Amino acid sequence: MLAARSGSGGRREALEQLCATYWPPIYGYLRRRGRSPADAEDLAQAFFLHLIEGDFLDRPDPAQGRFRGYLVGALKHFLASHHERESAQKRGGRATFIGWSEIDAEREFAALGQGQPDPADLYETSWALTLLGSALAKLGQEQAEAGKARQFEVLKPFLSATPSRGEYDQAAQLLGSTRTTVAVWVHRLNQRYAELVRLAVAATLRDPADTDEELRHLLAVLRR
Repeated sequence: MLAARSGSGGRREALEQLCATYWPPIYGYLRRRGRSPADAEDLAQAFFLHLIEGDFLDRPDPAQGRFRGYLVGALKHFLASHHERESAQKRGGRATFIGWSEIDAEREFAALGQGQPDPADLYETSWALTLLGSALAKLGQEQAEAGKARQFEVLKPFLSATPSRGEYDQAAQLLGSTRTTVAVWVHRLNQRYAELVRLAVAATLRDPADTDEELRHLLAVLRR
């Protein structure tokens, strides 16, 4: 997230990553606060534009907490101090300004929202799942570039669930390999997946030394 600060190289790319990471949590928070899908989308876009056009990204103070908490605090302030509809319309209504067309935030909200009435809890869960999804997508991209797209699609389910009896054998048959080799592949994928999750978490922090603590928090959120 440091790369998104003004004066840093790759600012546009960093801002796109910021929006991709925090769009679903912010959208879900707004929906849980009673906003309609259209209003939540407009408000989220207006909010991110507000951040990009101002100096917010240069101001986060580590003493005030993690970026995810600082961001939702800024959203509350934004909602309290702006005329939301007028702001969204003034800034172009529902015009898309960053490439998040592949993010189906309403679908994610529907999947998460039923069991989490607290907007803050929903925001945290969505944040955690979005980070995991980002890392998984990166892993898939790496595997595809290495010519292992088919292998990754077969083995991907083992990254989120312990295999039951016979599943490694089935995967080995599909891939023309052996059970032992499949187990090695899955182990390596899990190692790389963990590395990518760690990188994704570190990218949201000012101080890399906080990564382990933030990872523990992410796991705690997922276990709720």
